[in-house]
Amino acid sequence: MKKIRYAVIGSGWRSLFYGRIARALPERFELAALCCRSAEKAARMRRDYGLPAVVGEEAVAAARPDFIVSAVSKQGMCETVRAWLGRGYPVLSETPAALSMEDLAGLWRLHQAGAKVQVAEQYRFYPTWAALLRLTESGLLGAPVSAYLSAVHDYHAAGLLRGLLGLGREEFCLTARTYTVPVTDTHTRTEVLTEGRVAAKQQRVAAFEYEGGCMAVYDFMSDQYHSRIRPRTVRLRGTRGEVDGREVRFLNEANLPENACLEVDEDPATGEVRGVAFRGRQLYRPPFGLCGLPEDETAIAVMLQGMADYIETGAELYPFADALEDAYTALLMDAPAARPGAGLAGGEDPFAGWRQRRSGPRPWKP
Repeated sequence: MKKIRYAVIGSGWRSLFYGRIARALPERFELAALCCRSAEKAARMRRDYGLPAVVGEEAVAAARPDFIVSAVSKQGMCETVRAWLGRGYPVLSETPAALSMEDLAGLWRLHQAGAKVQVAEQYRFYPTWAALLRLTESGLLGAPVSAYLSAVHDYHAAGLLRGLLGLGREEFCLTARTYTVPVTDTHTRTEVLTEGRVAAKQQRVAAFEYEGGCMAVYDFMSDQYHSRIRPRTVRLRGTRGEVDGREVRFLNEANLPENACLEVDEDPATGEVRGVAFRGRQLYRPPFGLCGLPEDETAIAVMLQGMADYIETGAELYPFADALEDAYTALLMDAPAARPGAGLAGGEDPFAGWRQRRSGPRPWKP
């Protein structure tokens, strides 16, 4: 098996994930270089984390990576992706690939012209989400009807909702509002907060009506990833059943109701999901075997493997058109007032004339 060698541009907390993946699976992945802005930061990354940190594009090129991972800030993401594509490298971009419709359209034109670019939208490949998607795809719940998601933000949620409802890039109407609400702080990324301080947080609520008849509600608090009083919630309804968290209710072949729970086998020390089953049927097994990686790193490793496969075969694990659709949906949700929006139509070339089609809201007609 050929080892996958990648270089990461950026040295923030997100870049450390790629180092942990290479350390856990050294026979499959190698972090060839980690590009920092300064020699001081590079020295600190080498000393504190043992990463091959370098400074400057030439040092990255000298490491001869198979592809580039852009893990810079959201504001610098599109520029970084374009720069490395311009140097002839395939690029795997962290989310979102861009923050404006114009930049999304520009990336699509590069992709259509042959640039090798993908987006690391990892949530569908989280073990628990992957298992839930397999369950819904099995038909146990019947045809999807509606979904409620309060777990991940913006473009991540847009992609998960499409997956849970079995949708492509079909038309939709969107109404969204953002509210400011008081919430008690409990955690940050690095510390526990016990002062009981109440702070203003943002809550975004959006309602989707899809052309095919499905509907969805998105509900996200700005502190949700770190808060210990804000659970991640999913509810998916189909014509023959419903999932509420890990509980599954459905009709059997005799049209009689049954219920059972998803069984998640998780290592309490590392957070690694060793398997997910439903009534004895395995819905998820670790794609790289047991290696000690928690859900986020496991999903990112799947994206790294998918990027290598894409370079070799052209097959997209997470189609670039989907990435642009989900990023654009996030832009719609971020508008200052409730309004309708339009999703991309399916078809052979869904982004043909994209800028003209996306110049303003264009709700579909029920």
